[in-house]
Amino acid sequence: MKKFWVILGALIVAGVSAYAGGLADAITETAPVIAEPVAAESGMPGWVVPAVIIALLVGVAVAAGDDDEDGSLPN
Repeated sequence: MKKFWVILGALIVAGVSAYAGGLADAITETAPVIAEPVAAESGMPGWVVPAVIIALLVGVAVAAGDDDEDGSLPN
């Protein structure tokens, strides 16, 4: 029973010390870093890539059309 009380007492002391900040890491503050603005790069407008993708999809859809040449419906 003595061993139980010794272990319980050690756990309580460790818990109180950790709660009080005795085992916590020290807080260190770093100097703030000021980000410098970056010059805008010249490039294509933002609408070019979606327009090309849509044109490709339309082209594939037209090329893959399943139209009969004679216009009759299948039986």
